[in-house]
Amino acid sequence: MSLHSRLTEERRWRVLDFLEMAPGHTLNEDVVRNLFREAGFHTDVETLRADIDHLEKYSCVTLTRYRLRQARYLLVIALTSEGQQTWQCERFVPGVIARKPL
Repeated sequence: MSLHSRLTEERRWRVLDFLEMAPGHTLNEDVVRNLFREAGFHTDVETLRADIDHLEKYSCVTLTRYRLRQARYLLVIALTSEGQQTWQCERFVPGVIARKPL
């Protein structure tokens, strides 16, 4: 497995981890990006969006877009029960590393 693939899988698991720790299991996309930055995982907007879309495809998260003003949206990410199972390594999702939370 390539380093790029391993980093991608780790990033996706971290999204689930951040959501699991968040009150209400929801965060907006900007907060998630800031959490990555603070944790030392620098990622760009497009890469993070692709990871979030991947998690949505496998029903790990739900996405809600709120219109703030013309051409500006706020994306809210919510952890699903399937996402919690994936986070706990009880459910396999391709492209997400299987690791037990501490």
